[in-house]
Amino acid sequence: MKKLILLLLVPILSYSQISYKDIMSIKSVDMFKRVVIENGYEFDTEEEGWISYGVNIVRYSNERNKSTKWAGYNKNNGEFSFQFVRRTILGNLLGTEDDTSENPYDLIVGDIKNRCKYYKIINYKGIDYVTYSCTESTYKGKIGVVVSEGLGIIRHFPKTDKP
Repeated sequence: MKKLILLLLVPILSYSQISYKDIMSIKSVDMFKRVVIENGYEFDTEEEGWISYGVNIVRYSNERNKSTKWAGYNKNNGEFSFQFVRRTILGNLLGTEDDTSENPYDLIVGDIKNRCKYYKIINYKGIDYVTYSCTESTYKGKIGVVVSEGLGIIRHFPKTDKP
C-alpha cells in the first residue's frame, strides 16, 4: 500500500519548476513565455505592458487572484520577475518556520550566489535587492534577489543608458 501511495505522489513531487538555467535564458517576451508555460504556469492578466502568469491560480471576481508562484514580464523594457511563496499552509497556520531548502526561490538563489558575481544593493520601490552580474545570462542587466513579506522575489533590472 505504501508503494502505491508513493507512486501516486511522484507526479506531484516531480512537477517541473523554474531553474537558474531558465532565468538565465530569458531575453525576450517569447523566451519568458516559453519558460513559464513549459513550467506549468498559466496566463493571468496583461495590464500596463506587464503580462503575468501564475501556478494553480485561484481566481476571484472582486479581489486579486491568488497563487503560490507568480511571474511577470514588462513588454516595454524587458524587465521580468518571479515570486515564490516560501511558507507552507501548515507553517502559516501554526506560525512555525518552514524548511525552505527545496523551495524554487532558495534553489535558484543558491545557484546565483555560486555562479554570479555580487554587484550592489539596488532599492526598488522601497525594497533593497541584492543584485548580481551573471556571465551566463542572455538578458542585459542584473538579477536581484530578496525575501519580503514571506515571498522570495527574483527580479531582472534591465541595463539602462543612465551613467
